[in-house]
Amino acid sequence: MSHFYSEQKKGYEFPERGSLSLDSEVEVAKPENAAQYGEASSVRHRLNSGQIDSEYDSHRSSQIYSGHGNIAGQPVNAKFETTRAVGGGPGDGWPQAPEVHGGRRQAPASRMLLSGFLHFVKVLIIAILIILLLAAVGIPVSDNGVPFPGDYTKMGFGWQLDPRSYLTPFNTSFTDFNILLDAHLHTIYSDGALSPQQAIEFSLANGFNAIIVTDHQTVEGSLATKEYAEEHFGDRITIITGMEYTCCRIHMNLIGINETIPVSPPFPSDDELRGVIDKVHDMGGMVIVNHIPWSNTTLLPWDEARLPDHPTREQLLEWGVDGFEVVNQGTFDLRSYQFIQEHADRLVALTGSDMHYPGPSYAWTTINAPNKSSEAILDEIRNRRTSFLLDASGTRPVQDPPFNPDYFKYAPWGMIGDYFYGFGDRYRGQYSFQASFCQKEVVKVHHSMIGWFFLWLLVSILVIEVLYWSIRWLILLVARKIRARRSRHHQ
Repeated sequence: MSHFYSEQKKGYEFPERGSLSLDSEVEVAKPENAAQYGEASSVRHRLNSGQIDSEYDSHRSSQIYSGHGNIAGQPVNAKFETTRAVGGGPGDGWPQAPEVHGGRRQAPASRMLLSGFLHFVKVLIIAILIILLLAAVGIPVSDNGVPFPGDYTKMGFGWQLDPRSYLTPFNTSFTDFNILLDAHLHTIYSDGALSPQQAIEFSLANGFNAIIVTDHQTVEGSLATKEYAEEHFGDRITIITGMEYTCCRIHMNLIGINETIPVSPPFPSDDELRGVIDKVHDMGGMVIVNHIPWSNTTLLPWDEARLPDHPTREQLLEWGVDGFEVVNQGTFDLRSYQFIQEHADRLVALTGSDMHYPGPSYAWTTINAPNKSSEAILDEIRNRRTSFLLDASGTRPVQDPPFNPDYFKYAPWGMIGDYFYGFGDRYRGQYSFQASFCQKEVVKVHHSMIGWFFLWLLVSILVIEVLYWSIRWLILLVARKIRARRSRHHQ
């Protein structure tokens, strides 16, 4: 017959090795005084959340048991004491729940230290593997896997501006005009965000009635836009065909041509640039040099111009260009404007939004043409009869595109990749639009940042471990008190 008893832990300490660990077992074989109290065959104690559950197989009450056994595989000596008989009733021969007075553990402390150290190393290795996995996925996604936040395909432009209502031409004597021209914009045929249809709608909303579509390295965008305008917009807007010749020395709009001129190499020689200008003239087109201030902006860490070795205005005049872009987006190129005034018999001034993404409009080239055909407009440009309206603040309204749902799906991975990119700086320079860059790539690794990252990782793991074991200890402490209360209640 077997009975179970629940008893309080009392004084079961190991001065040399620390307190008895939870979920350890004490197996006491054949008590020394078993013969005195009957045929006691075994005593089994299990420490569970601060309680000892004891099973006795005996026929009599006893006062003291002593014996030996093991705790978690380690030898231990223990003494057990009972105070009165319990069971079916007082004096029925069953012992009261014994209390542990003392014990001695013989295992070395190094085993516990080694176990804790191995646990910490395991957690650290798992954390590093997770970090490497995040970097392996996040960095490629950050490079080319995150969709653009805005969905420009769903943008509409439901307003109508009239810049003539509040602006006058820069040349105050140029008061009669019927054409408001944007001489530089892009579509989805290169790196623009708007389709040909949207480019037309955006231009009309901002007061333009003529545009020159100049996608990088191709006339296809302008041809598609011209075809769509003629079919759907009639004479509301005139489309002039062209392309932007883009290399690492210069950006030039080649306007009035219907055939793409190959752009190569990334760093053309002076003679090669002269050849391009001559070819455009042979095709009946014109060459306009774009955004010289932007091209000559200093880039770091190279401390050189964005477009190295950009030809001077004097060289370009000698090579036969037809004019300069004097307003690009919100930048007024005063020096180019003055240079045109100095050579008014040879150069024309045009303005361009350089629109890649819809935003404010800053300038409108004004032309007084006999009609709104592209030929008539181009003829006025050839004869250098232009001026422009300038709004340095930019127009309103300006709107953002609706969010792209796919962006939110992949953005977290992209942000993780961006974080790891923060451990270094990668400078690639200006893109040549010929599958290369105009500057030599520079990579700077922030070694101290990487060191601090791993230091904070170690600190974080230590803090988490301390919190884990502290919370676990509190939970077990509460459980032990609850069991003790239940034990007293049953007694």
